[in-house]
Parts: sequence; C-alpha cells; structure tokens
Amino acid sequence: MTVSVSEVPAAHSAPRRMSNGALIAVLVAASLPVMSFFGVNVALGQIGAELHASPAVLQLVVATYGITYASLVVIGGRLGDAFGRRRMIQLGLGGFAVASVLCSIAQSPGQLVAARLIQGVAAALIAPQVLATIHASNEGHHRDRAVGMFGATAGVATSIAFLVAGALTSSGVDWLGWRAVFWVTAPVAVVVMFAVARWMPDVRGHSRPQLDLAGVVLLGAAMTLLIGPLTEGRAVGWPAWTWFALAAFVPVAIGFGWWQRRAERTGGMPLVPPSMLAMRSMAVGLAIGAPFFTAFGGFMFVYALCAQSSGMSPLETGVSLLPMSVSFLFASIVAGRLVARFGVSVLTIGAVLAALGYAAVGYAVQQNDPSHVATVLPAMMVCGLGVGLVWSPLFGIVLSQVPAERAGLGSGILITTLQLFLGLGAAVVGSLYLGLVPGRGASDAFGQTLLPLAIAMLVIAGLTRALVPRRERDVATVG
Repeated sequence: MTVSVSEVPAAHSAPRRMSNGALIAVLVAASLPVMSFFGVNVALGQIGAELHASPAVLQLVVATYGITYASLVVIGGRLGDAFGRRRMIQLGLGGFAVASVLCSIAQSPGQLVAARLIQGVAAALIAPQVLATIHASNEGHHRDRAVGMFGATAGVATSIAFLVAGALTSSGVDWLGWRAVFWVTAPVAVVVMFAVARWMPDVRGHSRPQLDLAGVVLLGAAMTLLIGPLTEGRAVGWPAWTWFALAAFVPVAIGFGWWQRRAERTGGMPLVPPSMLAMRSMAVGLAIGAPFFTAFGGFMFVYALCAQSSGMSPLETGVSLLPMSVSFLFASIVAGRLVARFGVSVLTIGAVLAALGYAAVGYAVQQNDPSHVATVLPAMMVCGLGVGLVWSPLFGIVLSQVPAERAGLGSGILITTLQLFLGLGAAVVGSLYLGLVPGRGASDAFGQTLLPLAIAMLVIAGLTRALVPRRERDVATVG
C-alpha cells in the first residue's frame, strides 16, 4: 500500500526527510539519463563503423537525444506536479528501458536516431521528478544533504559513463561492444522502477495545470536552431542552412519569450513563467549555471576527443577521469555544511579551484599528452573538487525560493538549463578544439582550448558575489 504525501506544510517535531531507500532509488534513476548522454560519445567510433554512419549522422545521434531531453523536461516537471511524480518517473523509466533496447538493436543510423529521440522523451519524464521530490520531501539540513547528493550524482555519473562505456567498447566481445552501452541500462531501469514503487513517496501539487504546447514547440525549435548547426556545422563544412538556422534562432527565441510573458499576463500556464525567473535565487543561479555548465560540458567532450586521438583507449579515458569523480563526490557531500557555515564564499573558492584545475589539466596534456594517464590525475582531482563545490550548492540555491507545489516546474527549468548548456558547451568548445587541431596537434590544441574555460571559471567566481543580496554585502562591509 502506498502513501500520498501532501505538499501542504505541517507541524513537525523534526524536519521531514526521505527514506534512504527512496533517496537511493531516485538518485540511481537520475544517473541513467546523464550516463546515456555522455556514454554514447565513447561508442561513436564503433557505431559509425558498423552502421556506416557519417560524422554528421553520428553527431545527430548525440544531438537528437539532448535536444529532445532539454525541450521536454519542463513539461515532464509539470506532468509530475499534476499527476504525481512517482507515476511519471515509473513511466519514464519504463520508456527509457524500451528505448535503450531499441537503440541496441538498431540496424541503420535512422533507426538509432529515432530510438534516441524516444530515449530523450523518457529522460525528460525521469529527471525533473527526482529533484522535485527531493525538494518537496525534505526539509532543513536533510534537503541540503539530498540536493548535494543529487548534484554529486550528475558529475559522478558522467565519469562512470566514460568508464563503463569504455570497458564495454574495449572488451573485444562480440555481444558487448557499442550495443551493450545501450542495452545494459534497460535492466537497471526496470529494477529502479520496482524500487520507486516500493519506497518513493507520491508527491504532487494540488492542481492540474494546462500544458503550454505552443511554448514546447517554440522552445524545441529555438534549441534545434541553435544546437543543431553548432553540432553539425563543422562536420558538414558550414553550408548555408547552418547560417540560416543560427540567424533564425534569434527571432524564434524572442518569440518564445514574448509568448511566455503573454501567457502569464492573460492567466495561462506558460512553460517557463517569467515570474519564476524573476526570483533572485533562480535568476542569479541560472546566470552562473549557464557558463558553468557550458565549460563542464565542453571540457568533458574535448577531453574524450583528445585522449582517444592521442592513443588512449576508451577504458583508459574512463580511468583517467576517476580522480575527478572521487573529488567531485567528496566536495558535493561536504559542500552543504560548508555553505551553511561560510556562505557563498564556498562557491567562489570552488570556481577558483575549477579554474586552476582546468588550466592544470590543459598544461599536463600539453606537456605529456594524455596517453600518460598518471600525469593528469592530480589536476583532475583539483578540477573535480572545484566543480563539486559549485555544482551541488548551486542546485539548492536555484530552488531555494521555489514553493514545494511548483518544485517540478522549478526542477524542469534548472535541468533544461543544465542540459542546454552542457550540449552547447560540447558544440562550441568542441568546434574550437577541432579548429585548432590541424595547425597545433591534439595535445597543444587541447591546452589552448582549456584556457578560455579557466578564465570563465574566474568570471564565475566574481558572479557568485551576486548571490548575496546587496544589503547584506553592505552590512558586511560596514562591519
């Protein structure tokens, strides 16, 4: 028998918290879309060889999933608010398992792209329910701890994706290879479905909002017009359609903003309510998150390219990222306590450490090339520590002013930002790196590419001060 949890605050002698079983179940669920996004990059070479897919089509395998996922995740959050987050996450996990199997049995590039689209839809149902449930089912330090663990899950799942996908594609076993990168997630999704049914609280809002389908179309179109040509352009030689798409992105994005304002002004339910973006914590948090996620997405993408082009196997690539995963996990666990004691200075220090980490990884690769795994391990550890001190607290800060009954919507907006700028980072930073390779070589091009990322982290360090209201800064200065 399941229990429905109301989102109306009640008197408690102790802060509410999720059970450990429920928290573990939803965190594993959250890791599946992330691992699918990054893990497939390791298998692209094998996919292209077996399915006779061009580089442009291979990029489409990545872009289709990312664009679909990011475009629909806010709708996924609204559906969770309306019909119950446990129901939606189960539906998403079931769809994800089916789509993963379809990906693994694809016999042509077109079939694989279609299956990836379905997988993106399923991921959009999973991701917002996790963060929304954590936000609505926990209070006080329990919420800070759970949000920190959610943030850690994203970063650790990214590195594990490279490790697992690298081990599978490097195994040399016929029934493994690139297809196993997809089908291995199906049984995991099924097991998590049962765990969710057993332990996850059925949290939902009090109303069933209308869905802004026009907003979905405009947002999806804007993201396709931006990420599509940036992802595909270099591979196909920047034909006229790529420039037309980039030019068309501007009016479509403006149209999306206009439609959202109009819908809210006339009493409708916009996909991204401007009033929610007007919340200080969300506005400043997303302004910091955009360049931060862009840098991280770009770093992970170009490191995988550089490592494998320099002779490192997919498995060695995953191993070289493990120190970053470990330090990221540690930073995410302690970040909540540190922020409670030292405030946003923790994020400032984290951004500076991330800058040092990116610069150090770039320098180590330039001097030794990444095929010598040991040379990048200390720099990776510093990088993971810095990224973790920013990433996990940022999730909590963005959602701190969002009412519990709108947690699905707030989570959807945050994850849309995350997914959009991770993909944008891979496209923009990847194009910069690939443009430098012919004249400088892989290792030197990688080092040059990471310099802008380090500078971006220093800019973010300055932006973190905006998280403190001006009145509080003035009081601190006077004191």
